[in-house]
Amino acid sequence: MGVRSNTIVASLSSLLSGLLNAGMLAYSARQGQTGEIAAYSVMTAALTWVANLVMGGSSLLYVSGNDEERSAAHSQRLLFAVPAMVTATMVIAALYVDRGYGITALVSAGSVMILNSLADLRFGDLARQMRFVAASAALTGTRLLAMLLLIAGAPLTTALLAGAAVYLLSTETLACRGPGSARPMWSGLSLRAAVRAFRLTRQLFTYSLAEAFTGRASTIALSLVASPQVVGCFGALISIYQALVAVTFSGLRVPMAVRTRRRHKIGPAQAVNRDSEIISVVGASLIAAAVIATAPWLANDLLALPIREAAFWLQLLALALPFATMNRALSLNRIGDGNYAAATRLTVSIALLLAGGLLVQAAALDPMGAAATTTAAEAIVACTVVLAALSHKYRRSRPGRGPAATPDQERRATPPAGVSGR
Repeated sequence: MGVRSNTIVASLSSLLSGLLNAGMLAYSARQGQTGEIAAYSVMTAALTWVANLVMGGSSLLYVSGNDEERSAAHSQRLLFAVPAMVTATMVIAALYVDRGYGITALVSAGSVMILNSLADLRFGDLARQMRFVAASAALTGTRLLAMLLLIAGAPLTTALLAGAAVYLLSTETLACRGPGSARPMWSGLSLRAAVRAFRLTRQLFTYSLAEAFTGRASTIALSLVASPQVVGCFGALISIYQALVAVTFSGLRVPMAVRTRRRHKIGPAQAVNRDSEIISVVGASLIAAAVIATAPWLANDLLALPIREAAFWLQLLALALPFATMNRALSLNRIGDGNYAAATRLTVSIALLLAGGLLVQAAALDPMGAAATTTAAEAIVACTVVLAALSHKYRRSRPGRGPAATPDQERRATPPAGVSGR
């Protein structure tokens, strides 16, 4: 399949997965499982931080790096990250159980994160092999399983845990078969390589940490000043927003994989064009418009959230979607080209703006403020990047400037050899 076809398949499968997630949240909310939603939101937000502190950047290095770098990232994930996430799950559960959160839901949510972290490596193998159809089938199939278990009476976090286990098993089976197959998950581990991964991921570490902060900081900040019910309602909406971001993110991984394969001379060369970015941005804009128009029905009728203002929170988050897509399109393209520093600068800018907005509100923070801050941070950075690009294009088109540089000449895509694999 071509780049455009893979982009559409990856985006549609992620959209279907997002719809299934939304369906699970809606069903759970209508069943009164706001405690389950709150536990899942808090645990995933906190555990994402822990995971990134231990292995920040390893997922991207596993997709974009050479064989040595990928082996190091693999060993780091299993020998350092998984034990750290297990320990952190127990500690976080102990801290939050006294605030009214269920211990079983917290531990189950942590286990979901751990299993998905392992499956992420296998998804990276499938993406590098350009097997996005197989990866999409595994993702949507396991989400459907979780939905069926939820309808059958399982709590939300238990259903998600079963789905995560099947997801890991299916991606493991797919990645270890076919052309360019990977080795089994538990083979080829090296403590020395795992330690070396901390040096190899140093440029992507900051990127991953900033990306995690951007996605999770508002939930964590809100959980410190609001009740579990409010956090549960906001968690349901932020999960919808993150699922929609994942739709566009999945499509944008296709051109990143193409750029990575071209850089490492893997397989036949494929042309890199803007089709994927255009499809993703246009799709994000249409989705955002649909969510804004239907937010009252989604929040108050479908999800049956007990707080009427939740519809406005969702509309604020939906406004961020096109801007978030533009930002991630640029950063993932830079990563595919090996220009990790440029991707890091962009993501850190968003994180700093978000942190500043949350700190200004401090103890007065509420869901509306958290949502507005997220949108403002993404919009400011996206608009700044677009204006800078237009200004650069205008300066180069002025008489006497000479011929415009080619895309390859414009890129600063040559990081140190120990990082890019060159």
